[in-house]
Amino acid sequence: MERSPTQLSVEQLQKLAKNITVKILASELLGSGTLLQRQGEIYTVITNAHVLRAAKPLYQIQTSDGRVYQATVLQLAKFQQNDLAVLQFRSPDIVYSVANIPDASNLRVGNEVFVGGFISNLATQKQSTLTKTQFVFTSGKVTLLLDKALEQGYQIGYTNDVRKGMSGAPLLNIRGEVVGINSIHKDPLWETPEVYQDGSQPEAHLQELMTRSSMAVPIRKELLQNHQGNQL
Repeated sequence: MERSPTQLSVEQLQKLAKNITVKILASELLGSGTLLQRQGEIYTVITNAHVLRAAKPLYQIQTSDGRVYQATVLQLAKFQQNDLAVLQFRSPDIVYSVANIPDASNLRVGNEVFVGGFISNLATQKQSTLTKTQFVFTSGKVTLLLDKALEQGYQIGYTNDVRKGMSGAPLLNIRGEVVGINSIHKDPLWETPEVYQDGSQPEAHLQELMTRSSMAVPIRKELLQNHQGNQL
């Protein structure tokens, strides 16, 4: 089937994902992050809040070219109960690609989606250094679009096989737009939220589908507006 002019090839999507995905570091790889926006030499990175809870500051960000930057957490980020956090770093010399956020995601169940992120040291056997962490790019399809968000903001389900370390990575549509932040993998070993933010519970068939799906927090254009002007 031919692609429309707005659709990217898998190779293009993989390259794009690698360019806008960063490693979140402390003493080891904590997870992935997505380059959200650039204001002058200040870059804003979005990730999951649970990624940062895995270690105490100081946090560092490693970009696709291997450079490592000191990162600052934006404490005033407006995410309510969502599993999201924002960091910033300064790059006076190097210009990096940033995410393209759509005005509206227009996702539908069955749409192709893609996740690219870094596997943590705990998930990579016989690889003990940060330089040997592996970038993984996965494809899948949307299984679930909840009418309202679960606790921590999870709302998009998909079949992609994501692994430990890929939390905070971008969820891309076929046009290369970032429509969500990958948050939890399917069939998790720990208990996942099965309660909506308003306190009600999903129907049983939805709960089963959630367990069998990787989940993301949706990301929208107003997120950029919320952090416009917030700088180091």
